[in-house]
Amino acid sequence: MTPRPLITPTPDPTLTPFPLPYCLNVHDASTWAAVQHALDTHALAVKALVAPDHPFPLSLHLGQRALREATAAIPRLREWLTQHDCFIVALNAFPYGPFQGVDVKKEVYRPNWSDPARADYTQAAASFLARVVPEGMNATVTTVPGGWTRDWNSPADDSAALSNLRQAARFCRRLQDDTGRRIQIAIEPEPGCVWTLFDPRITDLGPEICWCLDTCHAAVEFQSMDGLDWTQIGRVQLSAAIECDNTPAARDALAPFDESAYLHQTRAALHGEILGAWDDLGPALHDLPALPREATVRTHVHVPLTWAGTGPLRSTRGHLTPAFFEKARQTFCEVETYTYAILPPPLHPHPLAESIAAELRWAATAMAPRHP
Repeated sequence: MTPRPLITPTPDPTLTPFPLPYCLNVHDASTWAAVQHALDTHALAVKALVAPDHPFPLSLHLGQRALREATAAIPRLREWLTQHDCFIVALNAFPYGPFQGVDVKKEVYRPNWSDPARADYTQAAASFLARVVPEGMNATVTTVPGGWTRDWNSPADDSAALSNLRQAARFCRRLQDDTGRRIQIAIEPEPGCVWTLFDPRITDLGPEICWCLDTCHAAVEFQSMDGLDWTQIGRVQLSAAIECDNTPAARDALAPFDESAYLHQTRAALHGEILGAWDDLGPALHDLPALPREATVRTHVHVPLTWAGTGPLRSTRGHLTPAFFEKARQTFCEVETYTYAILPPPLHPHPLAESIAAELRWAATAMAPRHP
């Protein structure tokens, strides 16, 4: 596998585009009408704040129904992109069904890769993306890392999943032959799922399969950002998790994040050793008092990159160091904070477009090359 190029092709080659997009899974993408509404309102509002006079990249999310409806909308979408000086660079095909305004929890990992429906959805996403990205640009489609471990019932699931993924890889090869667009399937590891980052079962499936490094998920797993094999990483989702010490005050501050929409996997570690792992925050809060106060607790809640912490709660954004960005800027990066609808007001005191724009500015500054 080879590193992906930076965002360079644009509708107007005389202008430098904004350096990275945000993932539109922060908006409703259950239908194409919902996606178009998000583009017309939120995406253009963000563009007006960060790139009013420059091309603006868009990283779409399309649920299965929206994707099915999107094919007929491609001509109008192309007109819209030209009219508003935007261009599409990536697609999120991880959540299959509705993702905003509903309780998803473990449903977000279904169907898993042992189900042919997951392959069909991913292939349709790759096909759509190949028709809308600019000529000369590679692109990625994110996907579930196999599935939720507790849904994996037998070795037959593993065999079926890898077979379906191979099928999708072959589809992407044919797609490149037919369209000249190279679309990779980017597997996005998440705590509690079957395929972990650089899983050896995936390495022989070909260059059409790569990894999506979500820095929130990696932080929850206490994975170091040093020594990563960047040749296998085709996409980086810049995001942060919540971190705290295992004190009563910290647990009290963490409790409001135990909500019904999303799964908040939680890990506790001491001196680099994970002492406890929970599927969700509620069970973690029940068990944490029995662990040492000195333990570090991290929870899968995507918090804005602009938030450093409040009281006993901290952000893991400090792990995104200049050394990390030196590597990350050589591949495709996006900001991915999809949780604004469920975050307490202190974490997003501004209107949504302003909050997203502030994250994009933070990330663009962090990604900028450092000069001696």
